[in-house]
Amino acid sequence: MNDIWTHLALFLALSAVIVLMSAFFSESSDRAALKSFPRRLFVFIVGCGILTGVLLFFEHTLASVA
Repeated sequence: MNDIWTHLALFLALSAVIVLMSAFFSESSDRAALKSFPRRLFVFIVGCGILTGVLLFFEHTLASVA
């Protein structure tokens, strides 16, 4: 946990690449893809955050019973 900033930086870098490639594959023009990139990246990061929260909740409630 002491290198959380490194992990967050790597997560953001890989997320940007994933979202940028999906934007280019889904939009017909490069300008539209670049214009939609910030919104797509925000939605991706928020979605990953929600998934992380749900998984931590289940870990806390279900895995700690045993």
